[in-house]
Amino acid sequence: MSKKEVKFNCKIVKCMYNSEDYKIYATDVDKKEFPNIKHNKYDNVTIYGNVHNLVVSQSYEITAVEQLDKYGFGYDIVNVRMDKPKNEEEVYMFLREILTENQAGVLWQHYPDIIDIVLRGEDDTVDLDKLKGIGEKTFETIKTKIIENYCIYDLVIEFGGILTMSMLKKLYDEFKSIPKMKQELRKQPYKSLTKISGVGFIKADSILLELQRLGKINFPFELKSSAQRCAACMEYYLEENQKEGNTKMDLRDLRKQVVRLVPACSSHYVECLKDPDIYYNKDTFEVSLKSTHDTETAIAAVLFVANLKPKIWDFDWKSYQTSGEYHLTDEQTSALECICNNNIMILNGFAGSGKSATSAMIIKMLEDNNISYTLMAPTGRAAKVLSDYTGKPAATIHRGLGYMPKNRWGYDSECKLPFDVVLVDEFSMTDIFLFLHLCDAIDFSRTKLIVVGDSAQLPSVGPGNLLYDMINSFIIPTVTLNQIFRYAEGGLMKVATDVRNMKPYLYDLSNGMVKFGKDYTFINANNEQAVKCAIGLYQKLLSQYVPEDILVLSAFNKGDCGTIAINNAIQKIANPNYGSEKCIKSGDTTYYVGDIVIQIKNNYEAEVDMGDMNIENASQNDEPSIKNTFIPNGMLGKIIDIYDEIIPYTNEHKTGAIIDFDGVRVKYEKSEMSMLLLGYAISIHKSQGGSAKVTITLTPSCHAYMMNSNLLYVALTRTKEKCFHIGDKDTVNRSIKKKENFKRNTFLLDILKKLKIKLNKKESK
Repeated sequence: MSKKEVKFNCKIVKCMYNSEDYKIYATDVDKKEFPNIKHNKYDNVTIYGNVHNLVVSQSYEITAVEQLDKYGFGYDIVNVRMDKPKNEEEVYMFLREILTENQAGVLWQHYPDIIDIVLRGEDDTVDLDKLKGIGEKTFETIKTKIIENYCIYDLVIEFGGILTMSMLKKLYDEFKSIPKMKQELRKQPYKSLTKISGVGFIKADSILLELQRLGKINFPFELKSSAQRCAACMEYYLEENQKEGNTKMDLRDLRKQVVRLVPACSSHYVECLKDPDIYYNKDTFEVSLKSTHDTETAIAAVLFVANLKPKIWDFDWKSYQTSGEYHLTDEQTSALECICNNNIMILNGFAGSGKSATSAMIIKMLEDNNISYTLMAPTGRAAKVLSDYTGKPAATIHRGLGYMPKNRWGYDSECKLPFDVVLVDEFSMTDIFLFLHLCDAIDFSRTKLIVVGDSAQLPSVGPGNLLYDMINSFIIPTVTLNQIFRYAEGGLMKVATDVRNMKPYLYDLSNGMVKFGKDYTFINANNEQAVKCAIGLYQKLLSQYVPEDILVLSAFNKGDCGTIAINNAIQKIANPNYGSEKCIKSGDTTYYVGDIVIQIKNNYEAEVDMGDMNIENASQNDEPSIKNTFIPNGMLGKIIDIYDEIIPYTNEHKTGAIIDFDGVRVKYEKSEMSMLLLGYAISIHKSQGGSAKVTITLTPSCHAYMMNSNLLYVALTRTKEKCFHIGDKDTVNRSIKKKENFKRNTFLLDILKKLKIKLNKKESK
């Protein structure tokens, strides 16, 4: 039997706990007016729930359900409502609760109707130059408070709780007014929820059908059989296809998926192919998102044109074959010749083939001839490796192009990179969207592009298969390094090469283990035994190495042999602060100072920790100088502090962590911690581009389905000094005989081949 809702008025006394999705407040409730509301031992009433930030000293009308737990009676909030101020005096009182007295006075003096201005969506008429002490950030806080208190919660109730506060907040941020938001939600329901609120199609479809069934929104058409629903479903499957790395799919396959999921509206399929967001070719039966097709078409045009009129350098490239500590092979030396004669080139090489030495010698040749250059890589870890082996600064592609929040780029088609050469390492990890940004920023009449990669490694997580397509188009001059150094030593490099060549190498394991050279050890252990062995080995290694130098690799994140379970076990032995009261919890993980973490999604607006120049020390009349930076997916960091602070003016508690990502300190609030996982153990996919002094790779039989030659090759080649491989011998030998199919369904290769045919025909005339 559900508990009865109660309604009462209260005044907020103090925020006791504050996270993105849960807050606890101590409130003052009049006992005479509401005699049935139970007070706690501190003589106030506890309210809690998933609500916006309530203003201390402000009065609210609360609808809640009474609860009794170990802390006593409290009230689980169903709805919060604050009456709109009835006169200018009440407006001033509201402003005083969220601003300093000076700021409230200045704003009230110039805009006494500020609440109505914001609610009408006319806040762009407010002249901040008139408001001393109120900058853009403070004004955004004011707007948020007004919108949350007077708009969003009423809408949650209006739509029966089917649309959440976060969805409605995103819609309001886009459309700037309640009437416009309702209008667009009614006219373009699927685009509104999926494109703006970021809700997946299946969830959005369920929400919208329920809104129509309950009559919460009077849509102008029947959603279930509508063309809009069909188009949204098509885009959903095309996006899912892209998540697998493809950029196109077959028209007939897409239709089958649509008929299966939304049969009531599938009759609109042909009609919806004409949607401006969709590209299709009725001759080739290809279909994709138009933006994706346009991206690959633009890349193909750049790649094709760039080398038609190459800028030739008359350098003595041959002399560099013998000018380093080690002599370059003829293969390696040909890479220096190639960049002298072409605007774009590919340096392709397997592990141990000397890509690093070749790249370093190219850089020496550039420096000797006063050629300016910049070094980039797709991820922070890959950029660090590039910097380590060249001894030169290297940046992520995002940072190299001057990425700024809200999708702004310092270098683009209007402002080109000011270098003679751009070198991009670990190129196979680059997806088409990022590469187009790089292409836009290069003026090929001045700048040459060198892409360095290993065609045996895994392709990008994002859509496209750039390295594979570019090499196999035979349009881009390519130097492939085949000679493997140190193979004859019989150690890790021999094992990695055999794995790449699908050659089994594990035979005699009578002692349960075997060593190859000085740097590779295989230990025969399976499933739970393998995990226990890895954790025991990790603990022994801590006597010689710090946690930052040891990396555990597994094919899966979940399961008993996955990275999550391994991380939880290693955290206890690797971090001396484990169990400390100074901690922060996110999901099922508790983080402590000293923990190694990994970023699991791109953060385009990470707040740089300003140290002493933070909000608490800013004067009341100053806007704090907050800067942002880009933290890429897959970057490893270390938690160096955990904070619990009170924000001025609002008295809100904020908790979070200060994280060092390769020398850049960023400040993550608790809500942003969901973008992290513990990073003592990471997936093999996430490890690509990085390296560690010691690696421990797990390949138990429960991972047999996932494991293949390419994945194991990537894992083994992350090692700088020692590799410990713990797994099932038979699983390893079988996996080596499997190759991942690098062929993805993309446009680029076909477009480049067609362009080459056209060029050959033109030249033959």
